[in-house]
Amino acid sequence: MSDNKDPPVPEIDAEKLFLAMMGNGRYPDPYMYPALLKLKASGKYKLVALSNNVIFPPGHPLRAFGHDDVRAVFEIFIGSASIGMRKPERRAYEYAMRMIQERWGPEIEEKDVLFLDDIGENLKVARALGMRTLKVVLGKSDEAVRELEEMTGLQLLGEAGEQRHESQEGKGARRAGGGLRL
Repeated sequence: MSDNKDPPVPEIDAEKLFLAMMGNGRYPDPYMYPALLKLKASGKYKLVALSNNVIFPPGHPLRAFGHDDVRAVFEIFIGSASIGMRKPERRAYEYAMRMIQERWGPEIEEKDVLFLDDIGENLKVARALGMRTLKVVLGKSDEAVRELEEMTGLQLLGEAGEQRHESQEGKGARRAGGGLRL
């Protein structure tokens, strides 16, 4: 009879792990960020962010890291840490719709909103409220931008995106098919 023991529990510095995760997520996506800038510059679309975020205390390294350039793209930025609600809580989406309607008018309905997210559960709630949705797969945001191009009729990918797509096609990578129409 062998003496089965559980493997030792690894020592994990939770703060270091959290900071690494949060730090990596603060860099603008090389495909989505330029696409958002182009959507905003077109004047045809209103950009709103509903973000599950954390507010770091003054003096914290990630507070000074600067995320304002990304937030500035959005005409309304709703951070979960500020409103006390997080996606996928239905009331967070309802709060976002109230902010949209207060800013641009009560005639804007959920069906007028295209909600982008990388987490399926967040998309399900948006869809249940009547919003259109688009999943942005991490590491494949160029595919989501291509779908946005199809929906809007705007060219949103630059040369880097086109080059990446061509190199992926050559390696047999598949692009997401179909998309919602505006």
